[in-house]
Amino acid sequence: MFATETMARHWKTLLKTAVSLGLILFLLSHIDLAALGRVLSHAHAGWVLVTVLLFALSILLRALRWGILVHARNMKVGFWRLARWYFIGAFFNTILPTGFGGDVVKSVYLANETDDAGGAVGTVVLDRFLGILVLLGIGAAAAPFSRAAISRWIPMILLLTFLGGAAGFWLLRQRSLIRWMRDHLLRFLPRGLSRRLATMSSLRSLYDALQNYDRPTLLRAIAMSLIFNACWILINMTAGLAVGVHANLIDYLVFTPLVSLALLLPSIGGIGVRELSYVGLFIQIGATPEAAMAMSLTIYLATVLTGLLGGLLLLV
Repeated sequence: MFATETMARHWKTLLKTAVSLGLILFLLSHIDLAALGRVLSHAHAGWVLVTVLLFALSILLRALRWGILVHARNMKVGFWRLARWYFIGAFFNTILPTGFGGDVVKSVYLANETDDAGGAVGTVVLDRFLGILVLLGIGAAAAPFSRAAISRWIPMILLLTFLGGAAGFWLLRQRSLIRWMRDHLLRFLPRGLSRRLATMSSLRSLYDALQNYDRPTLLRAIAMSLIFNACWILINMTAGLAVGVHANLIDYLVFTPLVSLALLLPSIGGIGVRELSYVGLFIQIGATPEAAMAMSLTIYLATVLTGLLGGLLLLV
């Protein structure tokens, strides 16, 4: 059993490596490397610095949101300790072949501090879920007003993904309904699928977490998610300004959630997927592929530098 799981992890890592490498090679074959170099060499250093600082600020905002969920469970952990763990998690997100390695690290730190492993995992899963759900809601609300030459399916994808997430959020709060569905509906699904749904640790952690929060706590966490996502959209705007990408606010409100949604696809730390997303989206509003690629690299630079700060905190 252990050997099978190890082999499965190896295959997943190989798949992610292949996706990232393939997308990067595809992009490099379709952009002018000399032009990309010129864009990067003429990037506005001030806006690059602002992008990096805002990225670091976004980590603190996420720590505040996590703190709302942690303290609601009567876990006695201070803000700066949570922030330190969040920065360390960002470091592991940077060096590990998945964007979720940091979640594991944060869960372990919190579990060791509180002796509540289940509660720790639940807060981390819910923290990430709320961030993605609110960002999708922003994109779905803004998409009808976008003047970008995007496919008519994109607003529908954003809306359906948001509604699906919101419906799942509501459903997981309904304890009696979940029990009824488990007892009466799972048996109609293929055995392998029903067993997998019943044993999904992340789904179980999210379900358990949602049972322990009252509405005011969740509303405060959602409000903090709005503030964080406003910062994340601003990060994209300053990265665009750094490399000469000119887009209006509505475009950023739509494109930022789409990039975040794409980053859920298998890849090594989002490499390749992130770059292709920025190029594919921002060329539709008149940006050159090289400028869009440079914008993506600016955000990746902020990601790496923030991760390195987490690495330093790991040593302290």
